[in-house]
Amino acid sequence: MERQIAVYEAGGEVEQETLHFDPGAENAPPLRSKEEAQDYRYFPEPDLVPIEPPRELVERIRAEVPESPATRIRRIAGELDHELAEDLVTSGRDRLFERVPGDRRGVANVLMNQFAASGVDPESADADELGKLIEARSRIPRDKFVEALSKSGDPGFSAEPYLGDGLVADTGELEPIVERILAANPGQVEAYRGGKEGLLGFFVGQVMKETQGKADPRVVNELLREKLS
Repeated sequence: MERQIAVYEAGGEVEQETLHFDPGAENAPPLRSKEEAQDYRYFPEPDLVPIEPPRELVERIRAEVPESPATRIRRIAGELDHELAEDLVTSGRDRLFERVPGDRRGVANVLMNQFAASGVDPESADADELGKLIEARSRIPRDKFVEALSKSGDPGFSAEPYLGDGLVADTGELEPIVERILAANPGQVEAYRGGKEGLLGFFVGQVMKETQGKADPRVVNELLREKLS
């Protein structure tokens, strides 16, 4: 490795030269001499004069510099985790995430999955209406939820028509369906009561299938748990 230095000789004169470091001998013997400062430059360049901008200008420019991606990731990670925060920032959905109200992890997961698949520009989405959709997502049929997300960037979009749209929440109407499905699946009922609680999702799916996705999932879950207990 070469490095350029100025060596003061005993007589007070400066000898400009490039030294070569020899790692084996651990010394730096002269490699070549330099006559002018230009000899140290790859390309000619003007000499730069010192700049002392006013403090007011420095503070104004500092305030105008946007927050760096790394800083945004660290800040958002305080609400979620680093990986999810990084996904939001690198995908450009972090600004929308900060504007959408509601459960932070639930909002982030929807933005990075169903919303991402919708192809809607995050800048055009109505954050407040999107928050209403996400909060009610468990009560909205999947196809309706996907449809609503795809329209969330339209001017004047409202989540109201999709909130509980077509959902059956009447326990008197849902209870016979639940009982019929449990009666048709005695093996799964026994397995659930034996400790395989993951089968609850199977029963919910059967109810949703029979009602063509119009049953209120929350009510269905409550009925199933009651019947299976």
